Amino acid sequence: MVRKFMKFKEAVREATAPVNGAYFPGKMALENRHRKLVTCKDTRRITGSIDLDRALAKEPKYANEPRWDYGLGYQPAGGREQAIWIEVHSAETSEVSAVIRKFEWLRDWLDENADQLRKLTESADSDIRYIWIASNRLRILPHSRQAKQLSMSGIGGPKPNLKLP
Repeated sequence: MVRKFMKFKEAVREATAPVNGAYFPGKMALENRHRKLVTCKDTRRITGSIDLDRALAKEPKYANEPRWDYGLGYQPAGGREQAIWIEVHSAETSEVSAVIRKFEWLRDWLDENADQLRKLTESADSDIRYIWIASNRLRILPHSRQAKQLSMSGIGGPKPNLKLP
C-alpha cells in the first residue's frame, strides 16, 4: 500500500474548528507588516498559511491562552510539504518566557487538535520548524540566561526574518 502524504491545505482542513477554515494561499494569512519578514527564492514553495492566533482569539477556550501567531506550508525542492510555525514577537530578554509559553502551548495544541499539521511539522528540518521573528531589535545576548532557556526549550533565539531557499 502506498502511503499518501498530506498537503498543508489538507492538514489544515483536518484540524479542529475554527482553524480548519483558516487556510489562505501563499502568505495571505500573515498580516501585511509580517509578510515582508518571510521570504522565499521561489514563492511557489510557500503553499499556504494560517493565522492561528486570529482563528482562535474568539474561542472562549483559547481567548486567554498564549497563542502562537502563524502556520506556513512550505514545499522544499525535491521534498515533501512541511509545516513551519512563526511567532512575530518582541525580542527582549523580558519576553523570552512569554515566547516559551507560546511555544509550549502550540505543541500541546498541535497534539490535541491538529495531528496532521503536527506530522507535517515533524517532517520539517528542525531549524525551521518553529521560528521566532523579532518584531523589533534583537536584544537577547547569545550567552545570557534567557538564551540558555530558549535553547533548553527547543526553540531557537529570535531572528530578524525567515529566508527560505
